Amino acid sequence: MKRLVLGLAMLGLASLGATAARAQGARIGLGGGLAAPTGDYGSVDKGGWHAMAKVDFAIPMSPVGVRLDGLYGRTSHKDQSGSPVTGNTQLMGGLASLVWNVPARAPMFKPYLLAGLGLYHVKVTTSLGAASETKLAFGGGLGSSFGAGPARFFVEGRYLRVQETGGSISFLPITAGVTFSLK
Repeated sequence: MKRLVLGLAMLGLASLGATAARAQGARIGLGGGLAAPTGDYGSVDKGGWHAMAKVDFAIPMSPVGVRLDGLYGRTSHKDQSGSPVTGNTQLMGGLASLVWNVPARAPMFKPYLLAGLGLYHVKVTTSLGAASETKLAFGGGLGSSFGAGPARFFVEGRYLRVQETGGSISFLPITAGVTFSLK
């Protein structure tokens, strides 16, 4: 049931984003890369992969914009001293973020900082069973887009933290991708 609600929420945000993108000249982006667990999560899971979709909305005459993004990622559990328990962690969710476009002299190079809040669904699967929950998440990071014309490339690194019952998990998604203008 939680998956259905999260899926419908993501679909609703994507629909809203696509509608607003056409009206405001937003940029749609797709990317992927490394998901590096940190803290306690990093002590039990190896690095994995993630895929991301985003919609960036520019605010006219302002260096600040808004981003809606969704991420799906997966990491595998580390071998714990010969333990027969195996499995993985799946991360799925999204953030609504403020993006500050740092002024730069090079028109084809656009650095930015971002910070946001959202929801993430975390599912931990082992050979003994599975557990999952959907909780509040927050994150921030930096990146840069480069190129000219309707298509631009981007590279970014973020820190994401998902609150869980009894603690939290944190990871660093390092993403490379491309954005497209709809106008």
